[in-house]
Amino acid sequence: MFDISYEFVDKQVNFTKIRLNNKLEIIFSNLGASIFEIKLSDKSSKLENILVSPMKEIWLKDRTFAGSIVGPLAGRYAVNHTQLEKNRPPIHFHGGSNGWDKHLWEQSIIEETNQISLTFSYFHLNYDAYITYTIDSDCNLMMEIDVQPKIEMYINPTNHMYFNLNGSAFLPVTNHLFQIDSNTVFSECNGLIQSPFPDLVPESLDFHTLRSLNLLEQNNGINHTFQFGKNHSGILKHPTNGRQVIFKTTLPSVVIYTFNSQQETFSKNHVLYPIYSGITFETQYPANQLGIVTFTPLHPYYSKTTYNFSVKEDEDVTKNDSY
Repeated sequence: MFDISYEFVDKQVNFTKIRLNNKLEIIFSNLGASIFEIKLSDKSSKLENILVSPMKEIWLKDRTFAGSIVGPLAGRYAVNHTQLEKNRPPIHFHGGSNGWDKHLWEQSIIEETNQISLTFSYFHLNYDAYITYTIDSDCNLMMEIDVQPKIEMYINPTNHMYFNLNGSAFLPVTNHLFQIDSNTVFSECNGLIQSPFPDLVPESLDFHTLRSLNLLEQNNGINHTFQFGKNHSGILKHPTNGRQVIFKTTLPSVVIYTFNSQQETFSKNHVLYPIYSGITFETQYPANQLGIVTFTPLHPYYSKTTYNFSVKEDEDVTKNDSY
């Protein structure tokens, strides 16, 4: 049912490929406890990569957060009187200049009849961190993040995958359908969340029902923190090739970003990927709220986010959003 293979870049960095029949194939790396590639079959049994990332040699050299675990603190934070590094002045950003995405993690694997678990471990003076990815026979990918602090510290990690169900990063996700269990979004000022109380989602960001992402071009994309409703879930669909991803999490919010500008490292054969070539689901606590991400030895951090991959029949989508 499962096939496992390994690629060693050097004595330190490796890639682990886990394949489930001809439906799903995922490549992990111990660099950044990352998910580097996910190949998903479509209705015609064509297996294609549904993640957007730089070419491997660029990804290894430049580190772009793509597919990696961002931590200990994902997002943007006002430094104020804390000891947080001001790595993107005047704020702390995505774990600092030596964040988890840049670390080499220890790796172990457990094979069972209907699932495989890959655990990445990182041991620090102030904490022990474990990222466990589990793939089961129903095409579920479960991501569990367990951090055992030895002191009081701030912890708010996430995974920074960009999804694109077209199977090509050169085709934008504006032809996708998206729905999220949220009616509220956090207000921001200068890129920082300002209030612990989110606001009602404006119409242009209202995805509590399934909608086309063709509106991205009219609203300069999405780059917002959404607060989940009771189901803590969302869904991304391709209306013709049948690919579908449903994500569900224990966390209270998610950052949605739709690759709103081209980035020099995201390219293939020196051609840049276009804007809106990917969409992230960065499940996390809302950033810039240090009180709710303070953890201790008696109050450790744990979260679980599950991605279900499937192939569905065509949907007749006639709604064309415009504002």
